[in-house]
Amino acid sequence: MVYASSSCCLVLHFILIFLFPNPVISDKQTQEWINYICHQMEEFGFCNQTFHENLKNPSADYVGLTQTTIEQATVNATSTCAFILQLLKNATDEGLENALNVCENGYSIVVQSFQDASKYFNQKDYRSMIQSERITPRAQGSSSTSFSIPSFPVNPLVDRNRQMRIITAMALVTGSQPDV
Repeated sequence: MVYASSSCCLVLHFILIFLFPNPVISDKQTQEWINYICHQMEEFGFCNQTFHENLKNPSADYVGLTQTTIEQATVNATSTCAFILQLLKNATDEGLENALNVCENGYSIVVQSFQDASKYFNQKDYRSMIQSERITPRAQGSSSTSFSIPSFPVNPLVDRNRQMRIITAMALVTGSQPDV
């Protein structure tokens, strides 16, 4: 019985390791770059956490950090787009539907822009990458402003918009560094 219990705990331990990987601990230079970038963001903690949870290499340079931000921006925008579509399925109020349609259109532009940025990044065409990213703040911002009408007490996308705004800024800052 003790053997079964200990082997069960061992299996659970391995499952937890694979399901919840530890964030990468960056080296000193990479952490200095992360600090430089994140101190320019509206929320240092979210920025820092995003890098550490998604770094592929503890010795990432600006190119690696740029790759991380593009990937996370794409994941976040795609997830938010899916969330908006789910909200649209359940929307019964015409005003809410209209606002969500504006958000869905904006986030579709953001998704496409970061997919384009990823393509340009992989081609090492950093100028085109930045041009693709530069249109995303306005497109994403339409999701915030569509709920600024007094009839909407709560924007269901407040936190997602905040995260997207920060990740977009991270992508623009990392992609604009001289090393990229």
